[in-house]
Amino acid sequence: MQETAPQTASNARKRPSRRLRVVHTSDVHLETDTFGAGPRGEELRRRVRQAFASVVELANARHADLLLIVGDLFDSARVSEEGLAFALDTIGKARMPVVMIPGNHDAHDERSIYAPLPRTVLPSNLHLILEPEGVTIDLPAISTRLWGRALVEHTPEYRPLFGMPAPAPDMWNIGLAHGFFMEDGDSYRSSPITAAEIADSRYDYIALGHVHVWNDVSQGDTRAFYCGTPAPLYSGDHSGWVAWVECDPDGKVSVERVLVPSPDYQSG
Repeated sequence: MQETAPQTASNARKRPSRRLRVVHTSDVHLETDTFGAGPRGEELRRRVRQAFASVVELANARHADLLLIVGDLFDSARVSEEGLAFALDTIGKARMPVVMIPGNHDAHDERSIYAPLPRTVLPSNLHLILEPEGVTIDLPAISTRLWGRALVEHTPEYRPLFGMPAPAPDMWNIGLAHGFFMEDGDSYRSSPITAAEIADSRYDYIALGHVHVWNDVSQGDTRAFYCGTPAPLYSGDHSGWVAWVECDPDGKVSVERVLVPSPDYQSG
């Protein structure tokens, strides 16, 4: 478990009088077929599911106000009905609002697994962002405004933070973005996120996905983190991570790396 020093926003925007507690996850990669259809592949898929269930259990145990899933919940569009049902049922067990955007592995393109889903099959607590141009979601009960875009094509032309509106007063402002951080925009990397875009947003927190390791890329008054993956995706791994974010009324935003263990992992 690793805690980062809290940062106090220096701009004059008034914050809500209530604290906000957030679990931020990304890059779960449910239903991965990386290791094929044999016993090894089936075991990996089982453990990845278990990791995602543990994320929801952790959010419930910590009484989080909000759960963010910042892209690549699924490893691809090749998801069975049973696999999709597992994911939606697990999200439905969260006792807080869940806000989710697609990533490059589960992009909202012509093969999108999300497009054919009627609203009636989605859990009532899920706010699924599928608008490529971006959309704002207000959650007045927790004094929070969120913004994100649906990734359609993972290309250098796609800018995950393009069109981000100005922060709202008297609310916690949180952005979701799935892409690759760089110090400047002079790169041919797909889905670029620049330091200037983060700093200029003046949001309280930007939850990032795409990079599978923990990374603090905060800029200016804005806290921005990659939370890493909660899933045991790599050889020898038996646990992953999420970010635990606390936004205080005095403007301090604290971010902590929290272990998501795999309970039944056995080495060897």
